Amino acid sequence: MARAQKRESEGGRAGAGISPEDIADHNSRVVLALLRRHGALTRQELSAHLSLTEPAVTGILKRLAAAGFVGQGRRETTDRYKAAEFSLLAASAHGCGLWLRPERIDVAVVDLKGAVVLQQEVPPHGLDAAVRTIRDRFAASLAGIGIACHPAGEAAGLGPMQALADLPTFTVKDVEAAVTAERILGIGEPEGGFAVILVDEVVRAGLMTGGRFFRGVHGRAGCIGSMRPGREELTLDEVASAASYRRHIEASGEAGTTDWTRRAASRLLDAVLALGGFVSPGAVLIGGSLPDDVLDMVIAMMIAERARKGSYFVPASWIPPIRKLSLPGCGVAHGAALLPFAELSLPKPR
Repeated sequence: MARAQKRESEGGRAGAGISPEDIADHNSRVVLALLRRHGALTRQELSAHLSLTEPAVTGILKRLAAAGFVGQGRRETTDRYKAAEFSLLAASAHGCGLWLRPERIDVAVVDLKGAVVLQQEVPPHGLDAAVRTIRDRFAASLAGIGIACHPAGEAAGLGPMQALADLPTFTVKDVEAAVTAERILGIGEPEGGFAVILVDEVVRAGLMTGGRFFRGVHGRAGCIGSMRPGREELTLDEVASAASYRRHIEASGEAGTTDWTRRAASRLLDAVLALGGFVSPGAVLIGGSLPDDVLDMVIAMMIAERARKGSYFVPASWIPPIRKLSLPGCGVAHGAALLPFAELSLPKPR
């Protein structure tokens, strides 16, 4: 939002080097990111974070204040002198996120601080009306819309929607939206990056490494559901997806939960081990549409098996820490709503 016009990729830029406009844009994005993560900061604190002089920081803050994104207050202290502090004006901008799933669409609206101000589920036929309502309610502050596509969802039909006209739109896979939410509001960017595994009708993964989401040469990275340990073995989707869990419970009843969980945890850990052996992420986060108690059990069994392997398996140190996603409901719609901010107002990945 510091500079919202379309930007060319680095390979398509006409000239070499970085212009003063690029530097100003980057500094504005970094200030917004710092205020989002740390809350209100003084000029001195921002100067220390940015390694810039206080006059330079003052210029950045003036531009952001003029744009309506930053407000000024006074820090309460016991001293006579009360330093000016600056904070985000949360309601100055909003992002809308859609998670397209086969039978329903999750809708979320977040403010500039990333807090959810609206969240709902709508059927596909009600999407246009829902987006129109959001546009009317947030007419003066809607920065854009993020669309997260489930592997079985389809974004092509959104193009002609009148409700999306003249609105910056960013479309990604749903697992990338989950990674975005974790990077901005959850785990951050740990050393080595991190991976997200979503378990619902299919199992898929997303990797943030080197500050960037890894899509692969043909954009198909993360399709781990078709993995199998042997030619005659079942795929990961057939063993560890939410669909396989429902089929197992229908056949065996609730008493079969432990058996399914143990097998799913073992196979998911195989996928994590394969991932860790190649890229060694700092953490693996798991979420999806499994019941919470079942997902918790799967993760607990994976952690226990990881510890057990460490007692005899030399490369066990490759297996990264495993835990649940930070945000409820996988954070996919939340992450999609953050996409306009990630594109227009936050620092670009390295």
